[in-house]
Amino acid sequence: MKKWFFSDNGEVTGPFGLTESNALIAKKSDLYAWHPSYTHWVPVNCIDEFEAIMTPPPPPIKIPNDLIDDFIGEEKELITTLDRIDKTIKITADSLYEIDAELDNYGQITHKLTEEVSVVVKQIEEQYAALQKNLANVIKTDY
Repeated sequence: MKKWFFSDNGEVTGPFGLTESNALIAKKSDLYAWHPSYTHWVPVNCIDEFEAIMTPPPPPIKIPNDLIDDFIGEEKELITTLDRIDKTIKITADSLYEIDAELDNYGQITHKLTEEVSVVVKQIEEQYAALQKNLANVIKTDY
């Protein structure tokens, strides 16, 4: 026969048999129960062995209108803040898109200028080589 222990706001009573346990639960249904096969205290309404009829808890009280109004006010403020954040994010995203487009444009311009500079440097090198050749021919003819 199982022996049950009960806790009522930390005050432990028992051990009780099943009949005594059901009598105790009938008087006070918000107890916790335990016996050696359990690892922790369990509310008595979660234990199938007890036959006590549990009375349902009373319905919650109506939420006061001023409390509801306060929460609605806070919700509206949060919505306004989120809208402002959304707009800021959109503006930032648009700005980043424009910056990216400008960087791409600068990249193309830089690439084109690099090619043009390469062509000019090659022309200068060819002119320099031609001038050196002419100078070498002038020096040969003078001697």
